[in-house]
Amino acid sequence: MFLRGKPLLIALALHLLVALLYWALIPLGMNWYRDHFGFASHRDIGLGIAQFYLFWMFLCAQPLIAVLRPLFAKLLVLAIPLAFASWTLMHNHPLRLLYFTLGPGLLALAAIVTSAWYASHNRLPATTDTADA
Repeated sequence: MFLRGKPLLIALALHLLVALLYWALIPLGMNWYRDHFGFASHRDIGLGIAQFYLFWMFLCAQPLIAVLRPLFAKLLVLAIPLAFASWTLMHNHPLRLLYFTLGPGLLALAAIVTSAWYASHNRLPATTDTADA
């Protein structure tokens, strides 16, 4: 059910990189949004607390995604913060919806695919036959 050994370390490193990129890119994107479209809470409601919880949900999901082995479980854990973002942003803020779902989702999917590729390509052979030597 859980990864072990070197594939676990690679997956944790990749998802830590995803979390650090997300942590660094969110303020840059919000500053860009503010410069081009105005403040995030200038119209109807202040979504600051929802975005704050979304930020921490995504960051806290990364180690869990890295540790889980089945692809379905990884995608299910990733879907939780993305569903929360869709639920809170879909009606009045479609640009922020794309920013908070597409960006983090693609970063996490890239880490999942890369760690799965590494785990599948670096398996030890089942038997080591030395009869030919």
